[in-house]
Amino acid sequence: MQFKNFYFKDKSLSKRNNLAKSKFTIVLTFLFLLYFFSNNLIYAQNLQKSEPQYLIPIGNVLQIDAELKNIIVRSPGEASPFRLGDAIIKVNNIEVDGYSDFANTLNALPEEKPVSILLNRGGQLLTMKTTKHILEKISFNNLLSGFATLTYINPETSEFGAVGHPISVGNSRKIPIKSGSISTTKHLDIEKSYRGSVGCINAKRENIIGSFTENTDFGIRGQINNFDISSLKKYKVASLNEVKLGKAQIILQNNSNECKKYNIEIIDIESQNHPESKSFKIKITDKNLLAQTGGIVQGMSGTPIVQDDKIIGAVSHAIENDPAVGYGVFIKWML
Repeated sequence: MQFKNFYFKDKSLSKRNNLAKSKFTIVLTFLFLLYFFSNNLIYAQNLQKSEPQYLIPIGNVLQIDAELKNIIVRSPGEASPFRLGDAIIKVNNIEVDGYSDFANTLNALPEEKPVSILLNRGGQLLTMKTTKHILEKISFNNLLSGFATLTYINPETSEFGAVGHPISVGNSRKIPIKSGSISTTKHLDIEKSYRGSVGCINAKRENIIGSFTENTDFGIRGQINNFDISSLKKYKVASLNEVKLGKAQIILQNNSNECKKYNIEIIDIESQNHPESKSFKIKITDKNLLAQTGGIVQGMSGTPIVQDDKIIGAVSHAIENDPAVGYGVFIKWML
């Protein structure tokens, strides 16, 4: 009898345990299916946003022209609370929409009465008190023009990347772009770099070949609409661990308006697990290029860097005290 009672109790416990195990199995199966389908959904989304496997490194010197979303302080003037690169957002709590709107607002301000200016200074919103008299002595602009180099074109999408660092003015990094264009150039006039001074490229604008609005930490991105790439070679996009110390080449437009390879050396590589500037250090070793430029000059930003038939990055920074040496950014960060 005791045995039967004992057996009966044990059987009930067994049933409860089996029920608990069944519930646990169902929950575990549900969680697995949820994980499986979630990861497949993420994978499918990543496929749609996948980075290109091949790009065409270019090397043409560009003239970059842009209309900015905000009015920028270009020359603060004396006794002014403003700084170079300050972006004007509002005047007396009224949003500024373009240069003509700002000029009309400025003209309508009463003399000598306090004026409240909301501005963006290096990502920080500040409110300044000033007067119409002081504002009239400050040079403002919402247009930008300069030279840089075309890094790559995606042969599948006609998207391009250039510059290798953000377009900035004074304190304003990554200036918001309302609309921008890139043009090919000719008749390069190169002011050579020397120790203590970084030279620059000047050129004559030729044909508009693309447009952009993206201004990122690693350059501008946009769409090519008038540039023949049919005869140009595609290069595999290098992963971060494929970039190595030693010989490499840059591709850059020369005085004959041809894009040629020049020898460089990669002398140091940073370990970067997330996008950062100055990914690796380079040294210009090509005697012909050094004779033409003295090293890295302004306008070479964005010059594509190739190694072992892969595009690995772009020139991003010069070093003033040693113009033959500079920095490159991983191509992965530019995509």
